[in-house]
Amino acid sequence: MKKSRSENRSTEKSGINAPPEGTFDRRATELTDLLGACRELSDILNPQELYAAFAGILRDKFGVLKLGLFVYDQQYAAFELVFSHGLGKLNYKFKSDEEDLWRTLLKGTPFAVVDRYGEPLFPSFLEKQDLKVLPSELWIPLVMRGEVIGILTMGTKAGRQPFDDFDLYFLQQIGAQAAVSINTCRLYERRRKEKEDLDKTLQNLSLLYDIGKAMNFISDLKKLLQFILNQAIDITSAEKGSIMLYDPEADRLNIRVLAGLKDTDYQEKVNSNEIECRSFRPGEGIAGQVFLSGNPMIVNNIREDEVFIDSETSFVRSIACIPMVVYSDVIGVINVTNKKGVQGFSDEDVKMLKAVADQAAVAINKAQLWDLAVTDSLTGLYVRRYFMVKLQEEIHRADRYNKIFSVIMVDLDRFKNINDTYGHDAGDRALKAISQFLQKNIRDVDAIARYGGEEFVMLIPDADKDAALCLAERLRDGLSRTRVGELPQITISLGVASYPADGTDIEELIKKADAAMYAAKQAGRNKAVKYSEDIKLTREYSCPPQESRVVL
Repeated sequence: MKKSRSENRSTEKSGINAPPEGTFDRRATELTDLLGACRELSDILNPQELYAAFAGILRDKFGVLKLGLFVYDQQYAAFELVFSHGLGKLNYKFKSDEEDLWRTLLKGTPFAVVDRYGEPLFPSFLEKQDLKVLPSELWIPLVMRGEVIGILTMGTKAGRQPFDDFDLYFLQQIGAQAAVSINTCRLYERRRKEKEDLDKTLQNLSLLYDIGKAMNFISDLKKLLQFILNQAIDITSAEKGSIMLYDPEADRLNIRVLAGLKDTDYQEKVNSNEIECRSFRPGEGIAGQVFLSGNPMIVNNIREDEVFIDSETSFVRSIACIPMVVYSDVIGVINVTNKKGVQGFSDEDVKMLKAVADQAAVAINKAQLWDLAVTDSLTGLYVRRYFMVKLQEEIHRADRYNKIFSVIMVDLDRFKNINDTYGHDAGDRALKAISQFLQKNIRDVDAIARYGGEEFVMLIPDADKDAALCLAERLRDGLSRTRVGELPQITISLGVASYPADGTDIEELIKKADAAMYAAKQAGRNKAVKYSEDIKLTREYSCPPQESRVVL
């Protein structure tokens, strides 16, 4: 059978003679095998599957016991072993730096790397790159458009038979197809990764937008901190976390909220300021260093980090700590701990946390300023002026929706004796403890303020006088059975008035609740009394001037 001119040109150009004529059946079989193999490789888009399929085709066809597939890694500018058979577990890379070998590779034709006696043909390169560990007899370059995509190294053929022209022709053609398929896989993986990155970026932007929007509607500092912390934990797939805020007066970082702890009772007590956690000086521990430097920090193996201050109750394996900065001032840090899964915290986690922290810092700073304006510095309760604003808003709501509400006035019994006997510091501690007790034992929708020195006032929405009296009695009874440190038993007297039954404006409601409280004092103290017509309005009372009732 004569060769066509194009076939002659192709074989002359490649440097490999076409399989000899005269063995028509084998030639037909080889071409059929080659066509099937090329089709199989062209249908695979997963790199690892492609490497395994390519090696499997050659292993089955030639019965080789050892082979290795190297693919060029553009990031490291080196050939990396991506699949091996019969070579054990090798983690191997090498770079080509010998011109003769490189020119041989670029030809794209299989070539021997040992001579007929088994001696290496490129000894200096093989020794320099430590390639003697590969028992290679034949290298098959995988070349596409003048670029070496990869290299297949093969040991001896089954039965130690030499590779003939049929074999070399098959290897050259399948190598060319493998180069195309590997390049296609790389492009596909790159596009897939780009799409994943884009989808993740869009998802993160949407998430950050939602977080920022939600922050704008949360003015309560504790609720804001809890929201920020929960978002930070969710974003990074962490187990738990904390937010620490800087107290400039004490020069300490204090834990303000915790989330994700298994001991939920302890967590709630910390978040409600019933328990004080350990505080940190600037520069102390990871959080202190992050606060001082203003730079994020990741530690994915706490045991190996000397900066981390261990605690028997911390149970921390890994931590990411991010500063919260407003106008170049660090106001606190966000800590997330124990990344779920095998991998530790990543740079992507830090990037997302930093975006959250930047928004959080501004929101927290606003909430802190608001907190200073509307809360009493000693007790943490609302100040009287802001309470009056909320009371006026509740009157408008009640009128609009035909609702009722009640007001409770509270006064500590014989509190002057505490100050005179134990000192004002002891009195302040008692006021703070009682404020926390009252705040903890009312609903979230209720509001409580420090009205005067040892007087408090409460707003109880959607409660008539009897319901409010039940609450007042429960508070009175609970406090009467609570001790404050080493101080003697402290009791309270309470008076209840309701809207609109006892009054239709602020001054009238407060006056009647105050009169009921005074009646409780006259009845022997440690009592709760609801206002009735037979209670005389004996005490002087004046509401803040109208012009001072400014909405803060």
